[in-house]
Amino acid sequence: MSLGKLSLSFAVFAAASFAQCSATSLVGPYGYTIDGTITNESGRLVTASQVGRIQFNGTGGYTGVAISTTGAKAEVSEFSGVIEILADCTAVGKTGTGAGATDFDLVVTDGGNSFALVIRAGDSTLSGNGAKMDNQGSCTNASLNGDYGYQGNGVVAVEGRGRSTAEIGIINFDGAGAMRGTYSHISGGVSERRSFTGVYALGDVCYAATSYAIGDVTYEMNIVVVGNGNQYYYSEVAPGYVVSGYGVRLTPR
Repeated sequence: MSLGKLSLSFAVFAAASFAQCSATSLVGPYGYTIDGTITNESGRLVTASQVGRIQFNGTGGYTGVAISTTGAKAEVSEFSGVIEILADCTAVGKTGTGAGATDFDLVVTDGGNSFALVIRAGDSTLSGNGAKMDNQGSCTNASLNGDYGYQGNGVVAVEGRGRSTAEIGIINFDGAGAMRGTYSHISGGVSERRSFTGVYALGDVCYAATSYAIGDVTYEMNIVVVGNGNQYYYSEVAPGYVVSGYGVRLTPR
């Protein structure tokens, strides 16, 4: 009797462990971030990051806009592609066509509210994740309002050589276009405390361009807001400095 119950329980568990997904598991606008390394035109490995918005149509297609940073150069581009989501919630996709197309592998998570992905492109090593935008991806400056904890990592140039770096801190958005923050910058085993004030402009597609200065260095931070303003992804660039990461509101809305 006990063995029968155990067998039945196992069978139910085994059946439940296989998620059921389809093309409609990802529908609507999502914010995302990707980072890693790519081989540039000179054959050198360089740090790359990307933050953007992708819109899935629920029938195997998608479109989007991305802010890509390679080295210390940021570019905005639009893209489109196709994706096949399998019943086990894994997926394969392709952005673009022809020789310039990029393939990726993706996993749908949290019932379609988020995803993780890796890019397959030559010697590149790129991975990232995304989360669904609420309110159909419509934002104003007030969508970022309050205190957020944030963390990122990347590369900083020191005496002409790249060195890994990380940052962690608190940033406050006032809901009207002003921001201020304090964070720890860590590189080469040394931590430095920094503070800043700056401005941001959040467009109706939930993308924000921000800038602030520390000393004579100006930092540009591109942000995509997700989760009803409770979270954002960012890519940050300055001369010799590239960092990407995420921020989460200290108190959820």
